[in-house]
Amino acid sequence: MPSNPSRILLLVLLSTGFAICSAQALLAPGNIQVSPPGDSMPVGSIVNVSATIEIIPSGATTFAETHTLSLSTGLVDARWHVVVTVDGQQAAVIPKDGPQVFVNGFLLSYPTTRDVSVSIAVDGRAPPDPAAGTVVVLEWAELNSQGLVVAGSDYQVTRQAETFPASPVVTTATQAPVLTTSPANIPFPVMGAAASLCLVFGWIGRRKG
Repeated sequence: MPSNPSRILLLVLLSTGFAICSAQALLAPGNIQVSPPGDSMPVGSIVNVSATIEIIPSGATTFAETHTLSLSTGLVDARWHVVVTVDGQQAAVIPKDGPQVFVNGFLLSYPTTRDVSVSIAVDGRAPPDPAAGTVVVLEWAELNSQGLVVAGSDYQVTRQAETFPASPVVTTATQAPVLTTSPANIPFPVMGAAASLCLVFGWIGRRKG
């Protein structure tokens, strides 16, 4: 019985589609810590972020060799320290400065019997003018061979930025100095009038005596 070319083509397309779908790994977040703690942070403050990504395979390997793990942050002057761990042992260390780091899929692609994870540490400053008051302190995603984000792989860690009002200007009232007048500074007419009064009272006293 001759084979139907359309049926063969359909089977090839389906098998290719299943292979592509199964190549996507599950990037499970774990042990995420942000300092300073809490849901918000002052603008311009130093921020430290650490996290672990557990790579759970769904295909023939832990991660597709032709794919890329993208790491990014909205922190200013960011410094990265990324470590790929295989079966509890360091397999690759990636130090980097800047807003984004790319981890080649070759460094993450192992047989599914291996335990692969990525440890992330990034330091930076909270931006002075964050968009809508929100800062993405850490984000990761799996990119396919065309550099597009694989659906469902994007993950974000966000914090609200606090902008403190300017300190009020404190003004101190200056009290006018109290002027004291010494006898030496008393005008002459005033002193003369006082002396005249003393003479008058003295003369009246003698008359009465």
